Amino acid sequence: MISGERRANNANRAITNGLIALHIPVPLTTVQWADEYYYLPKESSYTPGKWETLPFQVAIMNAMGYELIRVVNLIKSARVGYTKMLLGVEGYFIEHKSRNSLLFQPTDSSAEDFMKSHVEPTIRDVPVLLELAP
Repeated sequence: MISGERRANNANRAITNGLIALHIPVPLTTVQWADEYYYLPKESSYTPGKWETLPFQVAIMNAMGYELIRVVNLIKSARVGYTKMLLGVEGYFIEHKSRNSLLFQPTDSSAEDFMKSHVEPTIRDVPVLLELAP
């Protein structure tokens, strides 16, 4: 026979576990999410470690991550962190917004190279993405 206190504890645990599904994360902008959770992998970054959004990247990333903006056109030079911004935005969509996402590359071999050199290390080095990965 189960005591009243134990029964109450079991009921409390069951209710808590049931309510977890209703938890809504605090809304974050793309830049807020990236600054808190995103890490640069050592294989494909000059400065691996915790991501820090640079001032000129803030508007670009927030535009890329804003759901009402469908197309972002960007004229850029080399080495401005575009690929890393893109991966940060993808991580934001996948983890924070719980959205499916798809990136295209021009050829299958380009897609394989991109997966191996950018996507897989990013998943490995960003703990919140690694939790979602099989």
